[in-house]
Amino acid sequence: MRLGRSARIGGSRCAPCGGKFAKKVRLRRLCYDHPPNSRAACRDVSLTSVHSTGAAGAPPRGAGDGLFDAPSYADWVRGAMRIKAARPDVSILFESTIAEPTEELVAMVREAFSQEVTSRYVSVFADGNRYAIDAVAKRYGLSADQIVATTGATGALVMAFKALVSPGDHVLVERPGFDFLSRLAQEAGSVVEEFARPAPTYDVDLDDLRARLTPRTRAVLITNLHNPTGAWLRPERIAAIAEAADLVGAVLLVDEVYADFAAASGAPPAATLAANIVTVSSLTKVFGLFALKFGWLAGDADLVARLRAGAPDGDMGVSKLSHAVAAHVLETPAAFEAHWKAVLAATRPVVRGHVDALVADGLLAGDLPPHGCMYFPRVVGVDDTRALAQRLLSEFDVLVAPGEYFGAPGYIRIGYGADAPAIDQGMLRLRAGLAALR
Repeated sequence: MRLGRSARIGGSRCAPCGGKFAKKVRLRRLCYDHPPNSRAACRDVSLTSVHSTGAAGAPPRGAGDGLFDAPSYADWVRGAMRIKAARPDVSILFESTIAEPTEELVAMVREAFSQEVTSRYVSVFADGNRYAIDAVAKRYGLSADQIVATTGATGALVMAFKALVSPGDHVLVERPGFDFLSRLAQEAGSVVEEFARPAPTYDVDLDDLRARLTPRTRAVLITNLHNPTGAWLRPERIAAIAEAADLVGAVLLVDEVYADFAAASGAPPAATLAANIVTVSSLTKVFGLFALKFGWLAGDADLVARLRAGAPDGDMGVSKLSHAVAAHVLETPAAFEAHWKAVLAATRPVVRGHVDALVADGLLAGDLPPHGCMYFPRVVGVDDTRALAQRLLSEFDVLVAPGEYFGAPGYIRIGYGADAPAIDQGMLRLRAGLAALR
């Protein structure tokens, strides 16, 4: 399947580059908002004031130019957001954070601050917001002395690395994985090495992990749910990883920002599984409350005391205001729990239907994980998914995250934590694009 185009271009030349300004361009193309091989009518699309520098029908300059040269995933996402702002028609299919529950958040802030300042508005400088910490402790079956409140999960990881790692120390990080986590370890001065979480299960390869441990290994870092695949590790598996790390006196850091998606499993937080485990989490991913920048680290009380001593400045960026709001959220979370569950109840069946079709058509390979809102399939017959993602953007107006940013070329990450109709449209475009470009 290829896009058929015809164009009528007229107008003056652009002084800076000598290209043409199109007064009107008419493109006849397959409607990518319907599945491949459907009988939906193709449509004429009229574009006005489109800048063209080449042949009629060439994609406009700036349609993702430079985006896929971004040196990191975070930088790529920033570029993607700029494209979305400039081109609202583009479908976003990489968002793994639940859509922000703005109505619920506004209602809670109004209730907490409209009459008088809430009693939860307390100093956070010494030991954090005690109400928020108590609420985290109650939610996860911990005690307050096992918890440190931080500026998001990032603040928790920065504090942990500062306490655990000296220049030249060794840190093991999973692959595929979120590249930002490796850089945090490197910024602390450590030598970072990767260990395997191989497809299709993305379980930790314990033999590979043990072979890479050294006397200078200070930390092993995993994510659960696994970012980027959404794979879930059972508690006994995490305990086995912690036991392996303990062979050299290393701490197992478990990033659990997605873990509440699997709350129905009844699994306890990893911090309760072994004395050498530290977990980090936040209200960002599952609750969609990224504006609050509320996170925490948790572990055995003696280990947490060691982290405090090793990072005596603590987290200087903690917000008194946002952590007061976080305390209210954690004390009365029902509306926010209902929000993320409603989002996934709407989006997951949509994604499931498209994934089944894409796999049946031989375009993607990989199961949709049972928890969360991430899917990390292999694109059948494609090795360079950076180039593929660029073509999907420029020709089909859909953005997926290429696996190269997670150490896995040939894969793409799809996220579905947003609006179901928008996800549906994006998946239709993805199906059309993969079918056309196969």
